[in-house]
Amino acid sequence: MPPLRSRHVYLSQNSGRRSWVRGKRTLSLVAFLLPLSLILPYACGPRLEYAAGIESKTKKCLSHEGETFELTVRIKNRGTKKWTSRGKNPCFLSYHLLNAKGEILKFDNPRTAFASVVRPGEAVDLQVKIKAPLEKGSYGLEFDLVREGIAWFKDGGSPTLLLPLLVEERAWPEDEYPLDLAEGKFTAFRSSIPEFETLRKLIRLTLKHNESEFSGRTGNVSAFTAGAGYPQVWLRDAATIIPASRLYYPENSLCSWIEEHLAFQKQDGGLDDWVDAQGRSDKNTVETDQEASAVQAAYQVFLLKGTEWLKKKISGEAIIDRLEKSLHHVFSQRFDEKHGLITGAHTADWGDVDIVYADQRATDVDEKTHWTVDIYDQSMVYEACQELAWMFSALDEKKKTASWQKRAEYLKRNANRWLWQEDKGFYRVHLHLGSLVHDFDEDDMFAMGGNTQAILAGLADQEKARRIIGRALERQNELNVSTISGCLLPPYPAGFFKHPAMDEPYEYQNGGQWDWFGGRLVYAMFESGFSRLAREKLLEIIRKNVTNGGLFEWDSRDGAGRGSDYYAGSAGSLAKALFEGYFGLGVEEKSLLLTPRVGEDEAKVHFYLPAADIFIAYDYRLDRAEKKIRFSSNSNFPYPGKIKLLIPWSFFGFKGRAEGKKNIKVLREGNPIPFDWLSLNEDDFIVVASDFRNLTLEIKQGRNRVNR
Repeated sequence: MPPLRSRHVYLSQNSGRRSWVRGKRTLSLVAFLLPLSLILPYACGPRLEYAAGIESKTKKCLSHEGETFELTVRIKNRGTKKWTSRGKNPCFLSYHLLNAKGEILKFDNPRTAFASVVRPGEAVDLQVKIKAPLEKGSYGLEFDLVREGIAWFKDGGSPTLLLPLLVEERAWPEDEYPLDLAEGKFTAFRSSIPEFETLRKLIRLTLKHNESEFSGRTGNVSAFTAGAGYPQVWLRDAATIIPASRLYYPENSLCSWIEEHLAFQKQDGGLDDWVDAQGRSDKNTVETDQEASAVQAAYQVFLLKGTEWLKKKISGEAIIDRLEKSLHHVFSQRFDEKHGLITGAHTADWGDVDIVYADQRATDVDEKTHWTVDIYDQSMVYEACQELAWMFSALDEKKKTASWQKRAEYLKRNANRWLWQEDKGFYRVHLHLGSLVHDFDEDDMFAMGGNTQAILAGLADQEKARRIIGRALERQNELNVSTISGCLLPPYPAGFFKHPAMDEPYEYQNGGQWDWFGGRLVYAMFESGFSRLAREKLLEIIRKNVTNGGLFEWDSRDGAGRGSDYYAGSAGSLAKALFEGYFGLGVEEKSLLLTPRVGEDEAKVHFYLPAADIFIAYDYRLDRAEKKIRFSSNSNFPYPGKIKLLIPWSFFGFKGRAEGKKNIKVLREGNPIPFDWLSLNEDDFIVVASDFRNLTLEIKQGRNRVNR
């Protein structure tokens, strides 16, 4: 179905339906080089009910790694039955991906539908979208038709079309630099875990595909669209992208789109969901996270640019004042006095589709809207209140700092009173504010998006965070979801949502997998002291996306990519999990915290933040023979900071923290130095104060009388 005005209410036609007929097929070298229609002439044998002649003027396909390209294929109906892509057992064109030997690498791939019925003897041209593999090399594309639930045409004797595909490596600017600890204006890394390099490719490709430049109300705007098929710049999506974009793109890509959104601000302080290159904007009013997203995005820029950017005026009003006005709008227009909480329409967790309508009206509030107070919106607005207070504190505005801190604490107290479920160990998705009653236990639905945001915002304390993470892992296993990214477990029952994009369980926002939030949960695991689990779950997500060949908007229960391709929200959240969670980059306004959670892996990392002209580099190595960790770093960061190094007890041969803490010492340039221990759930860190410049630490076995 075509996309609605809503950015999120979208379900791809070509969503990769599965055939019942599978198997490994091997082609000869001759068959790999020539179309099968030339080798297996159709003239032999009786006419088939379902048979096709498939050809293309293109004789060889060329692409870069992970890119999508289009190919025109002409198909003639040489059978006795008509073809249709509608109804029972629809007919589609698809392809199998082969390696250089002609062996199947990926059997099921996206389907291309026929626009109308194709009768015997008729021929049509189809534009087929092909996703190139993520690794360079020689491949083959075998095109065939499939009747879903029945068979592929080839299995009945119909010839296929085979085209060679050459995939070339894409060069990125950072590839030109040697990866060392010297100062440099690039971001790159090398890891002993190859999947992390693959994730980097996916992030870079996704950002590249979503680059947007246009002239707006505030001048030249550099931004990122949300994904394939979504040409607008969406507030909450763009805020999510910053952990990735800030490492590869200049200042204007961080600041200009926020300023453009603020230029569209309403008199009452409200902000729209999106703006576009044509000067248009709009808002899905069932949501309540637009203004909070703007504050969170601005806070990330403030950490790099400082207070001067907050003072910049947009149409006569300072950015900081517009941000404050936006949160005042939330408290004046979306606040329930009885519970002391932020309100939102009845959607699925963080979603923007209500339960009433089956069409575009599902994204907008009207007289039929069912109102709730939900954990996602409380967490988003709580975080925004805190961050606004911190920005006012940096501006030395004490009264406003205290005022927004007070509001944050008020929300936190009420959210934990009304929404936390001590017996279940997670926050309920929402409370109803009206008379609506469900005939199922809605409180047992684990809303992963809202609960994860509660951890990251600090609305959930450490004990609550531990229990929420435990429940997320349990629900994934209980309901057989392929990764931790399942967003609403269990989902709402079939038919509860009227919109066809999510009227079935595990579809779209109704229980589908969203790496946009799965990446946040992985980051929350790292931050909450579950680094081993976080690494495991991050790899699980990466492998799913490698199978899909890209970062999609959402995935089915078993992990098949759905919706928009090159989805920027997924790239941003997974970048945060990798760069900030695993590699441990933590930049504040005047402090730097490096928390490498590399453990028993190895890595060399060079970060560069163009908006602040700051680089941070480190080299983390293991000497397995001597059971020693060597950590070297360098940076031009002008303020002091701390290094927190995760200690892998198994690497040193210790049974746990009790034994290990007595037998670890830290040396700087060969001399023992004092350090602190920090323990958090399953993780133990040594903590060292440092300026990061040309620093070398060694962590090894041995008594150290100066540790603290």
